[in-house]
Amino acid sequence: MLASGYTRMSKRRVFVLMLLVLALPLIVFISMSVGVLPVSPLGLILASLSPNHEVNPVAWAVIWYLRLPRALMAVMAGAVLAIAGVVLQGSLRNPLVSPFTLGVSSGASFGAALAIVLGVGIVGMGAYLIMANAFVFALLATFITLGIARLRGMTAESVILAGIAVMYMFSAGVTLLQYVAREWELTELVYWLMGDLSKASWHRLRYTVLAVIVCIPLFKFAWDLNVLMMGDDAAKSLGTDPSMTRVACACLSALAVSIVVCMTGPIGFIGLMAPHLARLVVGSDHRFLMPTSALIGALLLSTADLVARTIMMPLELPVGVVTAFFGVPLFVHLLLRTRREIWR
Repeated sequence: MLASGYTRMSKRRVFVLMLLVLALPLIVFISMSVGVLPVSPLGLILASLSPNHEVNPVAWAVIWYLRLPRALMAVMAGAVLAIAGVVLQGSLRNPLVSPFTLGVSSGASFGAALAIVLGVGIVGMGAYLIMANAFVFALLATFITLGIARLRGMTAESVILAGIAVMYMFSAGVTLLQYVAREWELTELVYWLMGDLSKASWHRLRYTVLAVIVCIPLFKFAWDLNVLMMGDDAAKSLGTDPSMTRVACACLSALAVSIVVCMTGPIGFIGLMAPHLARLVVGSDHRFLMPTSALIGALLLSTADLVARTIMMPLELPVGVVTAFFGVPLFVHLLLRTRREIWR
C-alpha cells in the first residue's frame, strides 16, 4: 500500500516537472515576441535561426541584442533565486525565509550605493565597478551574519535573527547614502535598488551562468535537507551535521544570489514565492522540490518581466516592482497560515 502510494506520488511529481519544462520555453517565446516592436512567431523563428540580419534586420537586432539575452537572464536569475530560497528555507526550517534574509540584498544595495555616491559609475568601467562593489558587500553581509550566528551555535533561529540585524544595519547605510547623494546619483541609486532586467546583455549573461553553476552543488544536499526537517537531534542521529549543512547551504546560496543581484539589482519575493508554490504541488521532498522550485522561479521572473515590459508600453517598469506587487500578498498569506502542515 505504501509503495503504491509513493509510486503514484512520484509519477505526479514527474508529470508536474514535465509540464513546467514545457511551459518555460513557451513563456520565453511569448516574451521574445511581445513588446514595442511585435514580432510574429514565424519572424521570431527566422530571426532566431538566422546567423545574420539578412531576413529582417530590425527584428534580428531586437531579438539578438535585446530580447533573447533578457529572456535568458530572467530564466537563470529566477532559477537561482528560487533554488537559494528553497535551500535556505529547508536548512533553517522556516517557510518565510528568502535568499535576502542573510542580508545579501541589503549588503549588495549598500555596496552599489556606495560606489554610485563615490562617483565610480560616471566613467569608463563604472558600471562594472558598481557590480563588483555590490558583490563584495553582499558576501561581507553574509559572512557577518554567519559569524554572529556561529557565536550562538549556528541554530536556525540564530541565523535568521543575525540576518535580520545585518539587513537593518546595511539598510540604514543605504538610507544615509540616499540622504547625502546628489540628484542624479539619487536617481540612479533608486533605479538600481528596484531591480531591473533592462540592462541584460550577452556579456552580463556569462556571469549569470556562473551563478547557475554555483547552485549545482546545492542539489547534493537534498537528502540532508529532508533529514533536517525532522529537527537537529534527528538529523544528527542519521549522520547529518546540521551546523555544517547550514553553513554550506548559506555560503553557496549567498554566493549565487550575490552574482545575480550584481547583474539585476535586488529582485525580491521570487525566492519566497517559488519554493512555496513548488511545495504545494510536489510536497516537501527536496529531491523534487529543488528542481520544481527552479522551474517555477524561472517562470515567475520571466512572466513578471513580460508584464513589466508590456503593461505600460512604451514605458517599462522595473521588474522588482511587479514581483513585489504579487509577492507581498503571498507573504502576508504565508505569515497568517504558517503551521507545521506547510512542511508535509
